[in-house]
Amino acid sequence: MSRNVLAAVLLSLAPAACASAATKCQEQKVEGHTAQMCLFPGDPFQHDIYRLSVDGQQIFSLTDDFAEDINLMHHLPVGPAVEYPLSNQGGASVAIKGGCVPISQNNAEVARVCNFQWGKYQVIKDVRFEFLTH
Repeated sequence: MSRNVLAAVLLSLAPAACASAATKCQEQKVEGHTAQMCLFPGDPFQHDIYRLSVDGQQIFSLTDDFAEDINLMHHLPVGPAVEYPLSNQGGASVAIKGGCVPISQNNAEVARVCNFQWGKYQVIKDVRFEFLTH
């Protein structure tokens, strides 16, 4: 009986392991920080997830439908506060703008190109995720 339980547990973990293997991430350096853009592919005919992280801290994760045109605004509080270093650019607020824009060929989406600006710094520049086409 314990073999059956072990087999069931291992089989239940297999989809997660396969999904993790398909994750694609690219890193770029900016102003002494590491920005990472990741694509978590969905199952066929399901949504993909795009994630931006800086210095190991997740900034956002969005499905492909909402990752094309992003404008996030942060108003920095007055006084002591915990802030991302890239948010401290001398103003009262800072925006993250950009997106992962679809690239089509022969009426099919074949790639997405991601660009993101955090205030005056381009944290992600021309990160391209290719899709398999048959």
